[in-house]
Amino acid sequence: MGNIAFDKISSTFTILNPFNNFVPEAQSVEVRKDPLLGDTSVYNPYLKDKARAFFGPNDPELIQTLARESAKNCIFCGENVVSKTARYPSDILSEGRIRKGQAVLFANLFSVGAYHPVIALSSAHFLKLSEFAPQLIADGFKAAQEFLRSVYRKDATAAFSAVCANYLLPAGASLVHPHMQMLITPAAYSYHARMLDAARRYYDKNGSSFYGDLVATEKRTSERYIVQQNSWHWLAAFSPMGSNEIMAIHEKETDFGALSDGDLSDLSRGISRVLFLYERLGHLSFNFTLFSIRQSEQDGGQRCVFKIINRQNLYPNYRNDDYFLQKMLQSELIFNLPEELAEQLIKIF
Repeated sequence: MGNIAFDKISSTFTILNPFNNFVPEAQSVEVRKDPLLGDTSVYNPYLKDKARAFFGPNDPELIQTLARESAKNCIFCGENVVSKTARYPSDILSEGRIRKGQAVLFANLFSVGAYHPVIALSSAHFLKLSEFAPQLIADGFKAAQEFLRSVYRKDATAAFSAVCANYLLPAGASLVHPHMQMLITPAAYSYHARMLDAARRYYDKNGSSFYGDLVATEKRTSERYIVQQNSWHWLAAFSPMGSNEIMAIHEKETDFGALSDGDLSDLSRGISRVLFLYERLGHLSFNFTLFSIRQSEQDGGQRCVFKIINRQNLYPNYRNDDYFLQKMLQSELIFNLPEELAEQLIKIF
């Protein structure tokens, strides 16, 4: 077993606060490094109160208006999901689409990968986060998995896949209707490639899986470990890649296509609980990705890894939650300490 390092560097400084008669005020900043990639995130406890200004409260009237107006021409609603969405040719999908419960998978008109389907998740046009029922999510994953297996039979170069979600405009969604997307490609995209390369180097150096060692270490220290649900381990990321990042790591599988129905159901129940917490924290928008590689005998200690973050809230003229720190310096800002986030999510699980 290799040594998992949770590196953090603290700095203290003093300012003269104009809102307190310029009395000297000591502050501190903590920089954390991701134990796999070395990516940094930054925590200043004074920013915890400022998070209200960063994210703002969701505007109920704006949300109602957005949901009502966007539903009028939504191509994912009702029969539009059949008449106004693209189909796959029969050599990929015999029926052109896949249906699982309320979920419908179809071809993306604007693909950014060799295979890039969209999965409309629900008959409802808008959902609160607490309304993302596990079955809705599981059916979406099952449709995506069926598509992946179909591609595997056709294309030996289809090596990397990612099942992703953008919910609402602040998360980059162009449509309000709840949906997921899937990318299946012969080359891993940047972040996924970095994860794979770093995990392989760790495996070559230590002879053990980074993810297995991470789970064992987090479980032992109990600071960020949340729960084990059958084959999935849930934890708060030590150095998050986005606001309130939660991870799920599968105990053995590397390939989304190899996950059992039980695995997909367990993962979906966990996601539903995380979204419940996000709503309790006052958030509505989110992104997630499930990272996967095609099964092979020499996987270099890889695992199916799921990551979810919340995004900016919806109110008039809302600010984007990414700025130079994230986009140019590629360092994330922490508002809620991962250890505190894990405590809250343990209660929900």
